[in-house]
Parts: sequence; C-alpha cells; structure tokens
Amino acid sequence: MGLVLINGLVWLLAFIFFHKNSLLLGAAGLSYGLGLRHALDADHIAVIDNVTRAALQEKREARAAGLFFSLGHSTIVCLATLIVVLAGQRYHTQIDALAVHGGLFGTWVSALFLCMVALINALTFRDLWRRRSGRVNNAPRGLSRMLEPVMRQVSVSWHLYPIGFLFGLGFDTASEISLLGISIVQGEHGLPVWEIMMFPLLFTAGMALLDTADSMLMHGLYERAERGTACNLALTLASVMLAFVIALIEITNLFADKLHGLSMLTDFAGFVSAHFEMIGAFVFGASVIGWIWLKPERETGLEDMRGNI
Repeated sequence: MGLVLINGLVWLLAFIFFHKNSLLLGAAGLSYGLGLRHALDADHIAVIDNVTRAALQEKREARAAGLFFSLGHSTIVCLATLIVVLAGQRYHTQIDALAVHGGLFGTWVSALFLCMVALINALTFRDLWRRRSGRVNNAPRGLSRMLEPVMRQVSVSWHLYPIGFLFGLGFDTASEISLLGISIVQGEHGLPVWEIMMFPLLFTAGMALLDTADSMLMHGLYERAERGTACNLALTLASVMLAFVIALIEITNLFADKLHGLSMLTDFAGFVSAHFEMIGAFVFGASVIGWIWLKPERETGLEDMRGNI
C-alpha cells in the first residue's frame, strides 16, 4: 500500500510540473509504462522468483525482494540519465563506450547470478523429491554445504539491492534506451534538469511497483504450495528451469559472434532475448493464475477442518 501511495505522489509531482504541456504529460506516461514493461523482463522475474524460493527455504521473509532489486536497478538508470543529460553531446562517444562495457559486465553478472541461484533451488528441489520418496536427510552435504553461505547472502530482501545495481549495468534494453531518448530530447528542448529527472523517477516507480508485486505474489504462492509436495515440486522446478534457460540465452548472446555454424541457436537466443518482456509477462500471469487456483483449496480445507471440529 505504501508503494502505491508513493506512485501516486510521483504522479502528482509530474502533474504539477507538466500539467500545462500535454506532450510532456504523454512522455511522463510513456516513461511510467516503460518502467512497468521493464519490470516484466524475464531476468527480473527469474531473479525475484528464485531468490524468493531460496529465502523461504531459509525461513526468511522475501516480500520486499522485488522492491530492493528494482531500486538497485533504477539507481543505474537514474545516474545514467543524469550523466547523459548533463554531459550532452560532448561526451557522447565515451558514454557509448561505457554503455558497451557496462552491458557486457552486467550480462555476465546476470547470467552467473541466475545460474547460482538456480543451482541453490535445484538442490532444494532434490531435497523435496527425496523427502517425498521417504529418504529424509537434513544434514547438508557436498555442494549443499558449499552453497550455504551463498544462500544466506541472497535470502534477505535488501541483499537484492547490489544485485539489481549490477544487473543495471547491462544498460541495453529497449525500455532503458527509450527512456534515455526521452530525457535527451527534453534536455535539448531546454527542460530543466530537475524536471527531466521526473522521467527516470516515473520509470523507477512503475518498475518498483510491479517487481514488488511479483515478489509478494511469489512469496504467497510458495507458501500456499508448501502444503502440497507436488505443487511445491512443480513450482520449484519451474523457477529453476526459468533461471537456467534465461542464463543460457544470455551466455549464448555473449558468444554469438564466436559460435560459427550454430546460427539456428544464436538466432533463437536473439529472438528470445528480444521478447524477454513477453516471457516475463507470461510467467507473471501464470503465477497470478496459480495463486488464485491454490487459494480456494486452502479455504476449502479450512472449512472442512472447522466442520470436523
């Protein structure tokens, strides 16, 4: 609720600044929409879903995981917008070079982190499967013991801030480039810096709202799935597969120019990465359906218990 109020306040501020100019109000709406769209990037959804699963495995809260991830990511967006607006065309070449190197680094961070958190949850899936088969062993062994310190570092919501910050270095998505374009155009038309910064602020508000909604949704969905081993297994496996697939796509894109003779693979990876928002939206929508579908069962179960009492 607090985040909804903040979104309302940001829009109120935007209206105060831009109410006399319908074009600027339109640009503000576009910036907010770009933030909502970017929140549905498949890598955002994969990170939030998998970190939420890892946190619940550690018996910790993760409802704010999406909020901190989006704030970390938005820090880069806001800083980049400010630098571009202040530097103007004088340092255009240097900014482009920095964006290329930052994009490579951010993509590597994204792929490696997704692999790591997917591996953590793959071990959780293995433990759930063994428990279902009656082979219970709570003592961490081998790889599980090695990953315990890592799990503790990604199972608290605010730990997602630096992860989101590093992800943001891959400043090459259509949403972020469009936002930069809006900011540059308005800067060239003489709009004051503090008013231009309303565009990344609106972008941040939209992205934070939807990413936070995703972490809260997944937290509730995993809690409801815990009562049924089959649901828990299916949901955990889906999160693991999503993270591994997205990481594989990102790594394939990084080495696309070196994978000679594998044009079908690289073309497919390029096609998928160009539609990350659609994949993320599909996963988010499926999560909403799962959350709704599991809720009546729980309520029915409680009613049955009351009837027995």
